Amino acid sequence: MEHLLQIRDAAEAAGIPVFYSPHYYSDEEFERWRHLNSIDRMMFESKMFRVGSWGAEFHPDLESDENTIVLHSHKGASNFWTGDTALLLRQRGIQKIVLAGMSANICTESHLRDAVENGFDVIVVKDATTGLTPEATQAAYTNYGFFAEEVVTTDEILDRLK
Repeated sequence: MEHLLQIRDAAEAAGIPVFYSPHYYSDEEFERWRHLNSIDRMMFESKMFRVGSWGAEFHPDLESDENTIVLHSHKGASNFWTGDTALLLRQRGIQKIVLAGMSANICTESHLRDAVENGFDVIVVKDATTGLTPEATQAAYTNYGFFAEEVVTTDEILDRLK
C-alpha cells in the first residue's frame, strides 16, 4: 500500500494521469453467468467484488481524485479485453505504462500480458504488487521478466518520475 501511494503521488506531482482498473460484479452477473473458470467460481461462490461491498471499493487511502481515471470494471483478469483500457490510453497518446497493483499473478500479470499484446510498453513496479501467497507472487515476478520492458522497484520509478 505504501508503495502504491508513493507512486500515485509522484505521478500526480509529475502531471502523469493515474488509471485504476477496478474489478466488481453486479448481483445480476453473479446470478446469470454460466461459464466460469476456477478463479471466477471461487469469486462467485463468495460474492467477492460485489458492487456496494467492501471488496469492490477502493481502499480509503487510494480513493480516486481529479488525477485518477477510473476505467470500467474488468470482468476477466484484464481490462484490455473486457473494458476500456486500450481506448482510453490511446486517446491520451499514452504508449508507456507503469504497472502496479493487485493481484500479482492474476490481474497485474494479465494486464501486463494484454498491454504488451496491444502494443504498449510496460514497466512493472515489482514491489508495488503482491499475490495471495508468496509462491503466487514469485511466479508473477518470474513472468514479469518475460513480458515487461523493465521490472523495477518503487524507489527506481520514483527517481524517474521526479
